Amino acid sequence: MDVQLSRGGGFHVARIHWGGVAAAIMVAVLLGGLGGAAGRHYLNSKVASPPLPGVTAVRAQPIPTVGAGTVVQAAVLPDHVLLQVPFTTQAPLNNWAQHQESCEAANLTMLWLYWNAYKANVIDPHTADSYIHTIDGWKPQPDLNDTMMGELAQQHWGYSYRILANDPKVIAQQLSAGRPLLAEVRTHGLGNGHYPGYYSHYEQTGYSVPHFVLVIGYDKTGVWLNDPGISWGRGYHISYAQLTHAIADLDQHHPALNQGNVLLLIAPAAQPKIKPGML
Repeated sequence: MDVQLSRGGGFHVARIHWGGVAAAIMVAVLLGGLGGAAGRHYLNSKVASPPLPGVTAVRAQPIPTVGAGTVVQAAVLPDHVLLQVPFTTQAPLNNWAQHQESCEAANLTMLWLYWNAYKANVIDPHTADSYIHTIDGWKPQPDLNDTMMGELAQQHWGYSYRILANDPKVIAQQLSAGRPLLAEVRTHGLGNGHYPGYYSHYEQTGYSVPHFVLVIGYDKTGVWLNDPGISWGRGYHISYAQLTHAIADLDQHHPALNQGNVLLLIAPAAQPKIKPGML
């Protein structure tokens, strides 16, 4: 694997030699060390900031406070929805050594700013870094499961959360209501060949690691993701089967995080309507 230094200070893959195991190991060292660190310290080129092609205008609906509140009633769901969710990597200032375990914080930062109508397509790096640093301080342990992520947002922001089935209809229902979804996966299970060691070290400890991504869109063939662990993760499209595989890959290799073939909805709770005379 040939690796070159980019103008942004990160690395990009020029070409891959299947037999280049030694070179791949050197890349891992350059990217921040061995073991678990290698899996978190991803490629780091500058991210373009135009709107994603095919973005749809959707009114974001908070979760009703009465009942389950997640089923969206619609005569016909759209063929595709793509939400303009602001993007950040988990190391927005290229400070990957400090943010090896910050994917949860990066995803929550994107969600928080989306629900608070942040206008830019890519979050200002200093703003993102500040949010990520704060949220990292809330985490009870390095890797969280879906429930722990939901409880974090509930505890600190008063948001609601639901564990939902990973199903194309569920995805369509939620995104058509303007609600992005979180998926906990194993990184290399996503099929994104830009991950370091993807071709030569797929199953090696420290390369394919637990990770959260944000599902921001769907069409007939699959979903769009905001993946904060890699610069090429903004608006990255994968099939439904690939998403299911990535979730199952996590469940198999990290059973302590296993909550089944599910997705996580985190969103503000709708304020109950108070009728005159009820106070």
